[in-house]
Amino acid sequence: MCYKVGAQPAFFIVETGWPAYSTAPEARHAAITHQMETLTSGRAGGSKPTMTIEERLEDLFEQHLAGQGLELDYLQVAGRGPRIVRVIVDRDGGVGVDQLAAVSRSLSRQLDRLDPFDGSYSLEVSSPGLERTLHLPRHFSKSIGRDVTIKTDVEVAGSRHHRGVLEAADSDGFAVRVDGETRLIGYGQVRSARTRFEWNKQARATRKSG
Repeated sequence: MCYKVGAQPAFFIVETGWPAYSTAPEARHAAITHQMETLTSGRAGGSKPTMTIEERLEDLFEQHLAGQGLELDYLQVAGRGPRIVRVIVDRDGGVGVDQLAAVSRSLSRQLDRLDPFDGSYSLEVSSPGLERTLHLPRHFSKSIGRDVTIKTDVEVAGSRHHRGVLEAADSDGFAVRVDGETRLIGYGQVRSARTRFEWNKQARATRKSG
């Protein structure tokens, strides 16, 4: 069951937690079954798993999405009661609404077979959109040149709030230009980070180019 929520970015919630029947080819089903057995090892008193559930799902989903020409941009498992699996998918040129719906259904079937949680859970699948939260170094690298808003746990250049243009990023941190000043910030200093999209600025640029 798939529900569309909002229009920007395209966003879907797929309720899971009940048995589902796969229509995948036999070879694909066997491969996924093997991954499921690996991911669920240790769940019923066996050897202790060495990976978190997020890491396991990332490994499974990355392979699945790569076969569809998509990138697993971000995955999070949230909630202490009913669990929520949040997935952001992306590709060059963006992800259409129809493709998001198809991805939601296919990932839902994999979660149903895997059954990774003791209680109920839900799956949320979305695309990054015009404004997005930056979680990982690769998110910063893909957003170079964009307007960003950063909050830090410690003061950098005398402030914990940094609103400007993302100039550079690597595996350790990034540089953001604020009022003509470049500020170097490490990922460990970040409390929150997101891109910004200004409609008025976009409208001015469109009129100028026309």
